[in-house]
Amino acid sequence: MHERQLIPMDVAGTAVLVAARMLLEEPDVEEFFGWWRPEAGGRPPGRWSAAEGTRLYAVAERGNGVIGLAALTHIRREEHYARVCCSIVAQHRQNGAEHWTLSELIRQGVSLDGLRHLETSVRAGHSTSLSTLESLGFRRLDVSGQLSGDMSPSGYVYLRLDLPSGSVGYFPRVIARNLCA
Repeated sequence: MHERQLIPMDVAGTAVLVAARMLLEEPDVEEFFGWWRPEAGGRPPGRWSAAEGTRLYAVAERGNGVIGLAALTHIRREEHYARVCCSIVAQHRQNGAEHWTLSELIRQGVSLDGLRHLETSVRAGHSTSLSTLESLGFRRLDVSGQLSGDMSPSGYVYLRLDLPSGSVGYFPRVIARNLCA
């Protein structure tokens, strides 16, 4: 069993901040988290808060250090909405790290922000990530927001998860059921 944790970047220590910035050298991580680079116009690591609409986390695994980044962005509490973003370094993707991270990230959003509507995108051809998201209940959307199996012209597949209004207790049961399947 792997011991993992999500470390909120607003309370992360220097070692975690340095490790997270080093992850941005990984092409797959940089693709989704390049906005975080100060030189790219993003905010430097510092105070992140839900009021700013973003919760950024480092994904840590005992014995391996920081293995990825995850975020809830575009948080709109009154609409119970956010975007989900997760990127795990390649050597840790096949051991369930992505599934665990997304599950924990969604649990955080449900409990801290009352989220019920989550959206994300996956590069077309990333079948493992797509399968992981679908196992968590995400459904494919076309660019106009209708359910579809097609990918958009941009080369990404867009997905949405709509949780029932009693999401606080519901989502952990969905995860437990999927893990046992």
